[in-house]
Amino acid sequence: MISKEILKKISDVLWEIPKSFRDDMRVPARVYASEKMLNDIISDRSLEQLVNVATLFGIQEKALAMPDIHEGYGFPIGGVAAMEYPDGIISTGGIGYDINCGVRLLKSELSFKDVEKHLESLAREIYHWVPSGVGRGGATKT
Repeated sequence: MISKEILKKISDVLWEIPKSFRDDMRVPARVYASEKMLNDIISDRSLEQLVNVATLFGIQEKALAMPDIHEGYGFPIGGVAAMEYPDGIISTGGIGYDINCGVRLLKSELSFKDVEKHLESLAREIYHWVPSGVGRGGATKT
């Protein structure tokens, strides 16, 4: 379990586990949470999982945890990581195994140059077809 003393306070809502915490960390791990929320967060294994994310090949700058972080199966729920191609990994744990949050992995033969001019319309189409948000307004009912 990672104790609160390990975390460096960056601001009232940002905490960091330094890269020096574990020898295999490639980047620091940061958590966005109030101090009260942090007290709940340290009660499970989510910060240990976030440190594990900080060890992955190709990870860029920081492993991040949003305020809703909680223990997952490998990657913490509420965890965010950017990986660099071609050295980075694709983590199915980062995509999730459980409640279908609207996160998808898509393989395409297109390069960034192929789609660069179409990013705005592509984002609009993804927003249209991938359920997001809560309430009655979404096209998908659960």
